Parts: sequence; structure tokens; C-alpha cells
Amino acid sequence: MPRSVRKPKYDVMVQATDTDMFVVIDGLRIAMRGKPGTPQARTWVALEPGWEVWDEDDMNVIAIRYNGTRIH
Repeated sequence: MPRSVRKPKYDVMVQATDTDMFVVIDGLRIAMRGKPGTPQARTWVALEPGWEVWDEDDMNVIAIRYNGTRIH
């Protein structure tokens, strides 16, 4: 029988300040919400190499990949 591979668990949260919104994984800010009026508006901008964050269709859920592997 094949051995199952367990994905590591991450502590994922969205953190808001007075002016910005971040995706934080295990205490590290990996992405920032693009500012209104910029080409990045309504998207997530990676702050750390290898991370990708995007909104799912309903914009209430985010998806996260690290080095091409979906983790959330």
C-alpha cells in the first residue's frame, strides 16, 4: 500500500493595518494587497520569493502556492 504524504500545516492569516492588507504565513508577510489606482489593485503582490497568492472566484477565499505547490 502506498504511503500517504502529509502536507505541512501552516498558520495562515490575513492581517490588516490602517493602510495595507497582508497575507501572513507562520509570522512572515508573504503578500500584500495591491493599492487602489495602481496596476496591482485588487490583486495580491508577492513580498517573498516563491510565493503566489490569488483570490478564488468569489473573492472571499484566497489560494496560496509556494514554489508551484498549492498549500492553501
